[in-house]
Amino acid sequence: MSIFSKHFPLGLGTSRFPISGPNDTKGIEKSVQLVCKALESGVTYIDVGYNYSAGMAPFVLKEAFQQTDRPFSVTAKVMYGQDRTADDARRRVELYLKTMGLKKVQYFTCWTIWNYCIFEKIMKKGGIYEGALRMKEEGIIDHICCSLHAVPGDIQKIIESKAFEGITISYSMLSAANMLPVLDAAYENDIGISVMNPLGGGVIAQNKEYFSFACGDKDEGNTVHAALRFVKAHPAVDLVLGGVKNEEELKDSLSVFTRPDPEPPAERLERVMKSVAGLEDFCTGCKYCEGCPQGIPTPAIMQARNALLFAPAASYNRMEPEELLYHIQMFRPLLHDEGWLPETAENPCIKCGKCEKQCTQKLGIIEAVADTYRRAGQVYFTKEAHKERLRELLYQKGYKKVGLYPNGGFSNLIIRLYQEFFGEPEFEWLQFNSDPKMWGQMADERLVHGPDEIIGLKPDIVLICTYKYDQDIFDSLRQYEEQGVRLEKLHRAEEMPWVF
Repeated sequence: MSIFSKHFPLGLGTSRFPISGPNDTKGIEKSVQLVCKALESGVTYIDVGYNYSAGMAPFVLKEAFQQTDRPFSVTAKVMYGQDRTADDARRRVELYLKTMGLKKVQYFTCWTIWNYCIFEKIMKKGGIYEGALRMKEEGIIDHICCSLHAVPGDIQKIIESKAFEGITISYSMLSAANMLPVLDAAYENDIGISVMNPLGGGVIAQNKEYFSFACGDKDEGNTVHAALRFVKAHPAVDLVLGGVKNEEELKDSLSVFTRPDPEPPAERLERVMKSVAGLEDFCTGCKYCEGCPQGIPTPAIMQARNALLFAPAASYNRMEPEELLYHIQMFRPLLHDEGWLPETAENPCIKCGKCEKQCTQKLGIIEAVADTYRRAGQVYFTKEAHKERLRELLYQKGYKKVGLYPNGGFSNLIIRLYQEFFGEPEFEWLQFNSDPKMWGQMADERLVHGPDEIIGLKPDIVLICTYKYDQDIFDSLRQYEEQGVRLEKLHRAEEMPWVF
């Protein structure tokens, strides 16, 4: 029994509420009703981050909790980089408590651990984990958990450290071959598992016919339901997180978990895995092709290229062009799950053929690797491209002040990369955010300012860092261009996100 075993198997994700911003009264009301409906239907686990649903998810939850007496458990997520110390972790949790109107939260989550190195930083004396331990002793939190985006090997090491009582991982039919050893390790160590992206980031839902093999005799031909049942079939999985934007989606997800799986879970797991292995041109993730003498991560590349086999889903507010959607779908797991970003777009493959000789599916790996590097160059998915972009935007421009909008993962990366590429800047970094809760707060040892302070602080340039909302932010800041502030987007139209 894990700490998540007591919960209804569907967890409520809060990142897809139908809210455009803090002034969207209608969207907020609909979202509050969604939460109340979920709780009244038996959902007890709610996954929330402070920036979910345009930053309004915690406020929605506060309103919903005041309108129902149903039991619930929530997360408070603390990300290394934005927060680093035990005191930072406490301040972040206190902000969650204040925003949601609570005295405690059940699950403290070390949010988005990319690799084992980040885990070690979290665990350092005086760090985030120490802060969590103190808050647990004081009864402010009940359990210490994490969400992991690292490679499977690193995830297994973190599981075996037994630092966390529960973990959240990305798992679906698309990643099952790689992630099954992770689930087995968690099960053996009695660590609870909650699953995000159970439909492969929307890919499975967008390509129901392609993935129809997931359906057993009693799934009534519903690929989405079958895919969700597959995720829950592994005994380590306690929770399947479902983000919803309307009551129809909530009702549909609830229908999967309000009755027992019509197929024995072990049989479902075995049947679907056999079907995945038999897909034409589909990389099953067996990893027999690993061990490239040039260090090319061939298993990760071939798994990521599965995305090219079916229609892409809209991603990060991008509805088109189709080629960009394909690239987001393909490169996201390479960076997000594998930590792979090539130095340059030059293909280091020497065509020795070792990988193809070992491939059980007889895939054209040499050609696929060459195409992947070509695509990486096309969408600036290289360290060299990032360096040249920062050179073009900021290096030796005579700037005295450079504004980054908004502060967060993107701005932290820009500051770090600039220093790595060019050394200490000759200008001052300024951080801006539209969220009033952030104004006057310290983020990564820098003060966060509101947009109204742009004119008073007089940055030479404001660089819009985010990918998903870059055009919305650009439009909201146009007024400052008339007053001499240069506005630029970090990402070009055809470019991949620097952070996923």
